[in-house]
Amino acid sequence: MTGISRRTFGTAVLLGAAGAATMAPRALATPGGPTTGSRTPVAAANTELTEAFRRFGDSGGGWSNHGGWGASDGTYTAELPGHQVVWLMNDTFLGPVNPDESMTNPGFIHGSVLLGGRDGFPRYTITGGTHDAPTSIASPPDAVNGDPWYWNAAGIFDAGRLQVFQGRIGQTDGPPPWNFGWLGSDIVTYDRHFAVEKITRTYGQTGGVNWGNELLRVGGHIYIYGELNSTMYVARARSGHLIDKHWQFYTGSGWSSAESDAAPLVTDLGASYSVTPVNGRYVLSTTASAIFVDHQIYLATAPTPVGPFTPKTPVYTPPESQVSGIYTYNVAAHLQISRPGELVLSYNVNAQNGDDILADANNNRPRFITVRF
Repeated sequence: MTGISRRTFGTAVLLGAAGAATMAPRALATPGGPTTGSRTPVAAANTELTEAFRRFGDSGGGWSNHGGWGASDGTYTAELPGHQVVWLMNDTFLGPVNPDESMTNPGFIHGSVLLGGRDGFPRYTITGGTHDAPTSIASPPDAVNGDPWYWNAAGIFDAGRLQVFQGRIGQTDGPPPWNFGWLGSDIVTYDRHFAVEKITRTYGQTGGVNWGNELLRVGGHIYIYGELNSTMYVARARSGHLIDKHWQFYTGSGWSSAESDAAPLVTDLGASYSVTPVNGRYVLSTTASAIFVDHQIYLATAPTPVGPFTPKTPVYTPPESQVSGIYTYNVAAHLQISRPGELVLSYNVNAQNGDDILADANNNRPRFITVRF
């Protein structure tokens, strides 16, 4: 896929976003939680990053025709050479966004990438196709009329390329809007122009573990976190060999070459979770599995990337979850833009009624918090 919507790894000059009203969600930090030192972590709203995404969407996502990123969920990050941050977004509404932040007949694609700098602020939207006819950043080779499609999961720069886990998602006979399901996982390798270079079918098929919730480089390995029935599983691959099917799977006491030996580790996780090194510990951040009932963000810690993890403790309640018809989900950690002793987390916001998104793009834009340890 090529087109004028592409940019290059390490681009020095990126288009900025300007102008928007202030949106400052109230912080509902909950004292207590897992310690990674002498203090208990405390979470507060990161209005700087939340506002940066709002300005970016309102101003057209860095495109001169204002047709770039307007709103989406997803919000995974990867770091490229030169400390450039890329945001891996999923279902994406494309601008222009109206002055009152509503959207009128917006474009829609299943995946986009946002380029940012060291501060993580988004500056440019990358899609497939062109600015006049944008398409998803990547699509399954066997897709027919857009089915199945890809949703971005975690990504990492490995073997000289950006490699991103993609969930293959297909339509089902379920009642709308939940008439879709996960079919398996691929890894998309991008070239330096963000064009698809290779698609690799990897571990994880229907009914099995959905790998790629989180990728964490520790020593000479990349740890690959997956989920099945709201439960954590862990595998690892040698650095430089993520796309090779020679992983090892954590059994609860050691490592096996058989995927079927992977052991369940932590239960009651949200659809997305992160494991991140902070202050010499590994911090698990997630929601509960019942996101429509339990709206809190939880943390746990462990001495190793595979546990054992402390009991999960709530540290933050997203204020948006208290609004009728709005729900929050998909917690992700962003170590690349976190200061020492802190961890920046994002969570997604969405509406049960699509008209609420069209009326206010902020109902489908990420929010950010900072946890201080």
